[in-house]
Amino acid sequence: MIYIHGLLAAATVIFCASSVSGDQKRTTSNRDRDALIALEDDWLKNEHNATKLEHILAADFLHPVVTGNILNKAQHIKFSSTHIPARNLTKRFEGLRVRVYGDIGIVNGLVVTTGKDGSTPRKSVFTDVFIYRDGRWQAVNAQENAVHSSPR
Repeated sequence: MIYIHGLLAAATVIFCASSVSGDQKRTTSNRDRDALIALEDDWLKNEHNATKLEHILAADFLHPVVTGNILNKAQHIKFSSTHIPARNLTKRFEGLRVRVYGDIGIVNGLVVTTGKDGSTPRKSVFTDVFIYRDGRWQAVNAQENAVHSSPR
């Protein structure tokens, strides 16, 4: 009888453990896509806010930049929070493409910077990579390149 109770207890522990690990597995959905777009919007709106960036960027975040350097999270936040652009510029996204592969999300698109007069002084194409960690999406990599119009 003790043997049977021991087996039942062991089976219960295994069942509970598999249920817990099953709950921790994620399935991707439109909710992930929407969450990544919302995070991109928050990042664009708060790209110079150190507190917001601290939450958006993962501890292992990297950002290759045009100088050939690769900035870590602290370097990116320091640069972004001290290099604030002119107030007469606004930024928006164009052509966002979101792909989700389990706990990995990749967002591509254009950031269009526009002056108050309606001019478009700058466009950049970007790729941001996110990981779903600790119950939320976090950016682990960002890279952008200036878009230059080609002569016709």
